[in-house]
Amino acid sequence: MRTNLLQPLLILFLALSPIAGCRADGEGPLLQDRFSNPRSGWGSDSQETFDRGYQDGEYFIEVYEPDWFVWTRPHRRFDDVAVEAEVRRVSGSTDGHFGLLCRYRAPGDFYYFAITDDGYYAILRVEDERIEVLTGEGFLPTSAVQTDGATNHIRIVCRGEQLSLYVNGQEVATATDASLQRGDVGLGAGSGPGGSIRVHFDNLVVVAPEGEGP
Repeated sequence: MRTNLLQPLLILFLALSPIAGCRADGEGPLLQDRFSNPRSGWGSDSQETFDRGYQDGEYFIEVYEPDWFVWTRPHRRFDDVAVEAEVRRVSGSTDGHFGLLCRYRAPGDFYYFAITDDGYYAILRVEDERIEVLTGEGFLPTSAVQTDGATNHIRIVCRGEQLSLYVNGQEVATATDASLQRGDVGLGAGSGPGGSIRVHFDNLVVVAPEGEGP
C-alpha cells in the first residue's frame, strides 16, 4: 500500500477546455477521439506548472510542480458511462499517477480512477474538495499494470452506484458509492514528491455501459 500518492490530489488545478462537438447520434460511441485533430475539444494550455495539448496524434499532460494534479475534460454531461483510453508515462518521476475521470461536476467533485507507472491503482472520490479512497487506505499493488513507461489500456465503468476499474482487460477493483450520479469525463495526471511527470493519452472511447463486459 502506498499513501504518499494521496498528497498530489490535495492541490487541484482545473485545466479548462472548450466545448467538444463529437457526440455520435443514435448507435455508436457517445464520444470518441484519437486526438489527431487539435480542435477536437480538449484544448491546449501552457503554464508555469504544466503544459497540456495535442502532439503527434496523442493528448499529453506534463506537470512540472511536485505534488500537483492537472486534468482536462470535453465539457459534456453523461449519466452512466464506460470510458477507455490508452495511457503511458513518457518521462519524469515514477511516483506520480494518471488515469480517467467520470461524473465530474466541479473542480472539487469527481471520481478519479488512477494507476501508477510502478504498478499501483486506486479509485478515489473527490467531493467538496475532500478526498476519499474507495478501494482501501491508499494506492494498492496490481500485476495488471504494465510498468516502466509501457502503454496501459484503462477502462472505467460508472454505472449506478458501481464503479469499476479495468487495466489491460483485467478487472482490478470495484467500489460502491452513490455520492455523484452524473457529470463529465476527463483525463488526469498528477506528479508526486519526486517531481515532474509527462503522460500521453490516445484512443479515447466513451459508451453507454449497458451490456458491457470488460
